[in-house]
Amino acid sequence: MNVKELLEEGAGPELVSRLFHIERYAWMALSYDMAVAVDMDGCILAANAAWQRSTGLWPEALRGQYLLEFMDFEDRERVLAAFQSLITSDAASTTFDFRFRCEAGQFKRFNWNVLFFPDTEIFYCIVKDLSNVHDLHHAAYHDTLTGLPNRLFLTDALPKLVEGAINHRHVLGLFFIDLDGFKAVNDTLGHQAGDILLQTVAERLRRCVSKPENCVRLGGDEFVLLETWPCDAYAPEALATSILGAVNMPVCIDGREVCVGASIGVALAPAAASAPAELMDLADKAMYSAKRGGKNRFVLAAGAEAPACVMGLESQDVNR
Repeated sequence: MNVKELLEEGAGPELVSRLFHIERYAWMALSYDMAVAVDMDGCILAANAAWQRSTGLWPEALRGQYLLEFMDFEDRERVLAAFQSLITSDAASTTFDFRFRCEAGQFKRFNWNVLFFPDTEIFYCIVKDLSNVHDLHHAAYHDTLTGLPNRLFLTDALPKLVEGAINHRHVLGLFFIDLDGFKAVNDTLGHQAGDILLQTVAERLRRCVSKPENCVRLGGDEFVLLETWPCDAYAPEALATSILGAVNMPVCIDGREVCVGASIGVALAPAAASAPAELMDLADKAMYSAKRGGKNRFVLAAGAEAPACVMGLESQDVNR
């Protein structure tokens, strides 16, 4: 429902409010999973009956409360940043998990799939209770929209991959990818089209790396690819070029072809960094450098002096 268009066509605020209420009620009533609407201040506007089944809390007990009050303290900063990213970035949706305080103070880990609608300034959330999922590990470590490993998987896997590259004298490449033009698809064709686009791109990216499980969706339209090569056969430029080609291929949505690009930042371990957080930061900065340089290109992050096995690496930024 486009509130702006309704008002421009002469609908009064009472009609808009009533239509929005009906739409929101229908969406929640039809969802088997927990569903909740949250405003820009983090106040819970409405919740469906599924919350009582998983948390022991009736919808009436949640309505009017602030979501922050139900978050485990250690998860708050990360989750609030994820919500804020939907307002300030091109992405319309994201997914994450955190520990939610249920009845009697018990905490359960829930997976949240969140959509933000600028017209209403409301977050719509579909929430899964991971304790009720048969394959708990898979649900916790994978994105619900694309099926790719998620940020939590990357947090656990990256230190092991960096350590393995150092111990075996290999080169680990981290490719930080942000889609160019994704917001335009959402704005013109709607969020469902955006989801189809993300799913299609995710499948293409998965095929770019030798191990599909090393293709990660961070959230929104951000992805990370990880690849490991022997020191005498690493090829980050070739892989980055392959990624650009895969992303640039048109996607057919409802009979209409749409195209997006990719800004890619590449950082190599251990040449550029041996600490996972530093490696991510370098790749992130290189990705933004690619955006500033015209988008739909890649930049190799400069790093410290390379060890003997990777002395062939150019230490300057490379654009394509």
